[in-house]
Amino acid sequence: MTDTDAEQEIRREFAEWFRDSAAKDLDAVMTKIAPDVVSYEHAAPQVHRGADAVREVCRQGFELARGEFRWDIPDLEVLVRDDVAVTWGLNRMRVQEPGGQPVETWSRGTRVFQKVDGRWQMVHQHVSFPFDPATGGLSTQR
Repeated sequence: MTDTDAEQEIRREFAEWFRDSAAKDLDAVMTKIAPDVVSYEHAAPQVHRGADAVREVCRQGFELARGEFRWDIPDLEVLVRDDVAVTWGLNRMRVQEPGGQPVETWSRGTRVFQKVDGRWQMVHQHVSFPFDPATGGLSTQR
């Protein structure tokens, strides 16, 4: 398999991940996550170790998005070398609460995948909101 073929596999994994997240199918979302994943998340605690911890973060996120939820990475970059892939880009999350205005947020995301037993699994991710030092709050610039 070439790195180009592997990149296409990773992109298909993300397409499935976006679809499964929109359906709030936690079991399907977790098929992409390695058992010993280390995830640096948006909120405290900032380090989550293991698939069970990441599952809980995802569960809470799905519960907070009471309406329609979608996420994607419009500028997804993928770099593959052998059995390791690194991805990065800006995460766009959109929520449409029943009867409410649509809400769109952006964050940064870097993810590392390893191919194990023929399947790509996320072994690390780092997601963060941009900080605006001038205001002390979140940056709204993309």
